[in-house]
Amino acid sequence: MQQAGKQIFFGDREVLIQISDLLYAPAEVIVNPANSGLSHGGGLAAQILAAAGDELDRESEQLIREHGRLEAGMAVYTTAGRLPFAAVIHAVGPMMGSGDEQKKIEQTVHNSLLLCETNGWHTIAFPAISTGIFNVPVETCARAFHRAVTRYWDARAECEVEKVIICLSDRMWPTFCAAFTDDAPGAGGAVIPHAPVEAKPESVGHITLSDEDIAGLDNADISDWFK
Repeated sequence: MQQAGKQIFFGDREVLIQISDLLYAPAEVIVNPANSGLSHGGGLAAQILAAAGDELDRESEQLIREHGRLEAGMAVYTTAGRLPFAAVIHAVGPMMGSGDEQKKIEQTVHNSLLLCETNGWHTIAFPAISTGIFNVPVETCARAFHRAVTRYWDARAECEVEKVIICLSDRMWPTFCAAFTDDAPGAGGAVIPHAPVEAKPESVGHITLSDEDIAGLDNADISDWFK
């Protein structure tokens, strides 16, 4: 059951960081923090398998037979079985000590979003990838999510994925909120104790000036940009 949440808007797109159970997320698809063999033997992966049923396990085994084991950063999807989702995306995060953990989580999130967009799904719910038995620090995971999600949207003026939900424990929630606000100047947020906030702030944007553009401005012009 949701205990607290924070909505952060990037134009007309939304990140919802909430304390909640992934299996009850109001999303079209959820992300399973999978291992390279898609065996779903423990932790949240085992909970998802138990709720989804044997069909998810059979499709996972077929993917491994046809394509081999997955590497950290990769994502695939299966049907959701008995779960009320369009699909389950199986995303492989890194183990702590494997090196470049933040970058690999960024790749995992990026590839999950890409699968979501490719299939026309609009809302996706993630857990905190690799922070369980893979032992990656929550701070590393939170930074990776912030960079991956915002860069994905920044690169796409039009995108099927309109809402990203991150389902967390109460221990992880403050760290993710900080990553998406303290590290994201201008991205306002609203804390919600139970129900989502309906009103959205106005969209904000940015412009990029080339070196040539800047060279053509005098000091007074430059001062005007930053008033």
